[in-house]
Amino acid sequence: MKAMVLETFRQPMMPRELDTPRPGSGELLLDVRGNGLCGTDLKVHDGDVASVRLPRIPGHEFAGVVAEVGPDVEGVRVGDQGVVHIYRTCGHCHYCITARENMCPNSPGRYGFEIDGGFSDLCKVSAGNFYRVAPHVPVEEAAILSGSISTPYHALRRGRVGLGETVALFGMGGLGLHALQLVGALGARAIAIDINEAKLERARALGADETINSRSEDPVEAIRRVTDGGADVSVELIGGAAIPEVLGQAMNALRIGGRLVIVGYDYGQRFPIDPSSMVYRWIEVIGTRSSTRADLRNIISLVESGRVRPVISTRFPLTEANAAFEQLRRSEGVGRILMV
Repeated sequence: MKAMVLETFRQPMMPRELDTPRPGSGELLLDVRGNGLCGTDLKVHDGDVASVRLPRIPGHEFAGVVAEVGPDVEGVRVGDQGVVHIYRTCGHCHYCITARENMCPNSPGRYGFEIDGGFSDLCKVSAGNFYRVAPHVPVEEAAILSGSISTPYHALRRGRVGLGETVALFGMGGLGLHALQLVGALGARAIAIDINEAKLERARALGADETINSRSEDPVEAIRRVTDGGADVSVELIGGAAIPEVLGQAMNALRIGGRLVIVGYDYGQRFPIDPSSMVYRWIEVIGTRSSTRADLRNIISLVESGRVRPVISTRFPLTEANAAFEQLRRSEGVGRILMV
């Protein structure tokens, strides 16, 4: 099989011809049709994730068609199309049995991190990590359901977004444009904030109730003006050096009793908080990480019903993975980059 292999951190991935993996007990062989890209892929590529060992086939957001079924697999057939959940988990620890398996301390690894992922023609996966997606959903677009859509959905759940509340979404990238649709699906009001007017235009087309260009106006003042006091929830969905500044804006834009949800991060960054503000304004700061299997099941249902649409900016063939990564670094395009 053909694969793009990361052999040296911060260097181009190399095209390699590898032996076809054989599925063992409880496993599937997936004919990979699509991979979504996000900032976490850059962290893996640059060697910022300490648990990643080389050589590695990256790719943690991927979908495809079942090519072979191993022994002891029930309910999945050759030809089924579906998406892969990133986390292999033990199934019996405190976190697994309380539906927080994305925090499992006994995990053997994540696809594209500690386990070879989807940047290949074929990928061996646990049958328990495979979730069928209806045939009317393009299989290559289904790749981003497990990360680009499930991650902001998990964040909104963590933020306890309720019917009629106002949510300020900082960053209209691949996560933000899907978070925007999910806010609407949850019956809440969405304010989209970004510095890129093309992304804000797409946000308006996807149903944003308000859009704010934070390059041309103070987002805190603008949010307070259009909400009569502040947002109920602020969600930070960006990456890079601007995160600490944006977190400050997101917190200050909250009304009394508001919740700040942190999604984007870079290692080693610091975010100063005045404890008195937390006490007197009754502010909650909530971290969120990836998503759970339950999140993915709900997202599949929302996408199959048409209530949420995958937003794709550019498609690259697998052999042009390095060019796709360069575009990802430049934060070009509106929506998710897809490798097919």
